[in-house]
Amino acid sequence: MIRPPAFCLPFCLCLPPAGGQSLPVRKPGLWEIAVRAEGDSLVRQQKVQQCTDAGTDAVLLMAVVPGQADCHESSIREREGRYDVRTVCYVHDNRVEAHVQLSGSFSTAYEGRFDVKYARPVRHNPGPTRFEGRWLGACTAGMRPGDMVLPNGVTLRIAQRRGQREGREGYSPRGDGGAKAGP
Repeated sequence: MIRPPAFCLPFCLCLPPAGGQSLPVRKPGLWEIAVRAEGDSLVRQQKVQQCTDAGTDAVLLMAVVPGQADCHESSIREREGRYDVRTVCYVHDNRVEAHVQLSGSFSTAYEGRFDVKYARPVRHNPGPTRFEGRWLGACTAGMRPGDMVLPNGVTLRIAQRRGQREGREGYSPRGDGGAKAGP
């Protein structure tokens, strides 16, 4: 059985950042992202391909970071072309704190690093992980903006799944029918 890499599941369904700053926007088209754990890890480098446009890029940019479903907090700070992103999300009631650093031109290439901390231990936490993205050109035939092709050849329609999840009436990952506490 071929398993998708741990960094792809669950894929990014995070909230837009609160406050002023936003994620950098990559050039539309086909991107290849190489992901590899730092240090002595059993996780070898893996590559995914993403077809992006302005409407799907923020979701896909964070899709290589594990645990980005049901995000309740996010912050982005940009300084001199470097981005520092922090998220607090929940996967199956397990709090996931991610710290992501990004830099590059975002029109031809970029690089980054992420570290994810779980409140309760998980089976496949790769630890600190580096990634590099490079623009390949136009999306290939059959790909749509929002698609991500995993190393095993499976295509995930990330943006479509996000829309389906958010569009379900009464759906709430917290199980509260979408009600929000507080003012």
